Amino acid sequence: MSSLSIRKLPRDVEQALCRAAKAQKTTKTEIVLQALQERFQLGDRERKRRNLRGFFGRMTMDQYTDFKKTTEPFSEIERDLWKS
Repeated sequence: MSSLSIRKLPRDVEQALCRAAKAQKTTKTEIVLQALQERFQLGDRERKRRNLRGFFGRMTMDQYTDFKKTTEPFSEIERDLWKS
């Protein structure tokens, strides 16, 4: 799969992309790909997704607190293991 970089993107186009991505809860890249597919009448091709956004839900505050408490030991550094 190839990539494309667009230089000198007008500000109004960038703002419209951001609004559309936010409204559809997706990325600017997805918006551009959808527009190109529509323009060239390529239809919806299933693309490999590279994010986990739809996989995970949102945490409640209780779940977040529990998660922080459970993972707290992982942020402690064992100094003996890191001595040179």
